[in-house]
Amino acid sequence: MSADCYQQLDDVLIFDSVTSTNDQLWQRLEQGLNSPAVCLSEHQTAGRGRRGDQWQSPPAGNLYLSLFWPFPANTLQNGLSIAIGIGLINTLKAYGIKDLQLKWPNDILVNRHKLAGILVESRYGNQQNTVIGVGLNFKLPTATRDKIQQPTTSLQQLCTDVPCRNQLAGHLIQNMIETLTLFQARGLQDFVPLWSQYDALHDTAIQLVSDDATITVKAQGIDENGALRYEHQNQIHTLSHSHVSIRFAS
Repeated sequence: MSADCYQQLDDVLIFDSVTSTNDQLWQRLEQGLNSPAVCLSEHQTAGRGRRGDQWQSPPAGNLYLSLFWPFPANTLQNGLSIAIGIGLINTLKAYGIKDLQLKWPNDILVNRHKLAGILVESRYGNQQNTVIGVGLNFKLPTATRDKIQQPTTSLQQLCTDVPCRNQLAGHLIQNMIETLTLFQARGLQDFVPLWSQYDALHDTAIQLVSDDATITVKAQGIDENGALRYEHQNQIHTLSHSHVSIRFAS
């Protein structure tokens, strides 16, 4: 991590085990601390993903990190997970990891196998307090893989030489800070043109699964606000919230 980025952080919290790294940063806010900070942990007992799904977080050398970032109150956050995802892919590409794609809105895949996930949580007040959590699989024990409801992969499976975890964590944090600074100034406009080269869903049949129904549609990229575009019954629709589970139809 560069000295400039490190100086933007007021705290770097490192734990052996926590409920979740996101939770630790929200607890810090509840103590009145609302400045940029990072939390890393070797293990999470209650890691979570999108829609409240459990994020399997064994103490097996994976990367669990969260970054707290206070946005100005009027900042639009549409598509923030897309900006973060593109930034993370660019960091991983620098380590020689290939075939990385983004599954809207927050999963990093390799050949449809999940390598990493992003969880963005925000609370609003005089400023928009945001925590971005990242879970990255370095290695996954068979027992953990068996608990996960989708195909997964890890850096151990993808790399001949697995990157140094501490070094990669520093680079990811630096890239997240740089991404957030750009996003805060310019929104999603610098990231939308990059989406097509990483879009894991484009022109693919997918299932949108809600509590009420499951429909099969064709994904058609994203709009300027980062909403998923999809075709259903010969009409184009958009999906802007993440309360729907998205699965490959085949």
